[in-house]
Amino acid sequence: MTAVAGGMWEGIRWGRFLLWLIAGVLLMVGTLFAWHFTEEFLIKDSRFRIAEPEDVSGQSPNLIVEGTRYASVAQIRHIFAEDFGRSLYLVPIEKRRAELLAIDWIADASVAKIWPRTLKIQVVERVPVAFVHLKPNSKDGMSRFALIDQDGFILRPKVAAKFTLPVITGVRETEPVVDRRARIHRVLAMLKDIGPLNKEISEINVADPNNLVVTEHVEDTVVNLMLGEENYAERLQNFINNYAEIRGKRPDVTTLDLRVDGVITAVGEERHGK
Repeated sequence: MTAVAGGMWEGIRWGRFLLWLIAGVLLMVGTLFAWHFTEEFLIKDSRFRIAEPEDVSGQSPNLIVEGTRYASVAQIRHIFAEDFGRSLYLVPIEKRRAELLAIDWIADASVAKIWPRTLKIQVVERVPVAFVHLKPNSKDGMSRFALIDQDGFILRPKVAAKFTLPVITGVRETEPVVDRRARIHRVLAMLKDIGPLNKEISEINVADPNNLVVTEHVEDTVVNLMLGEENYAERLQNFINNYAEIRGKRPDVTTLDLRVDGVITAVGEERHGK
């Protein structure tokens, strides 16, 4: 009797297991079917379709771009061109964000889907800290200017804009961005150190980041000052305090070496204390 009862309970347990297994399989199949149906609905239903541009400008009423001032909105629209006319569901958000970050002016960006059929792009632009005088164009020999941010990214405005910023030379467009960043950080540290003394500086040469050379306007003269890599304010103030004497002795001098504290040297001459 006990063996028969045990066999019955064992059969019941297996029966319950099979029922749960069948129910689980049916639930999974039903879920997959429902998801497939929902996905098809999201892809094909016109209510989720991003409107195509209304004119040749490429602007879609379903593409909202915010945060741009200098970045090219046309470039941003071009990134989403293949999404126009198809479902919002199909837009690859992470891929589009990565493509936005490849635009020179964009430091950060977010892409959001606003159902049923709108894309919202929020952009954070890079902030220029200086002009850079780049190597002349090989075709026509014309000087080229651009902007640069604190991370060493070279920026070219796509719209008319006015900036009051220092001019930097010695930056190469072909060098790694990490090297440009190091040069810019050295310049920013120097400008912070000298404070209001920078008002007469027209140009900063960072070809050698360990020896910044500034072009200083003094009265009616332009002088190049080699400041080295530290004590910028002290060295520049020493030059200003002693300029009248230097001008009297050497009115023809154009470059001065200030890299030794308390000493001013006309390049090519022996050092003398000041």
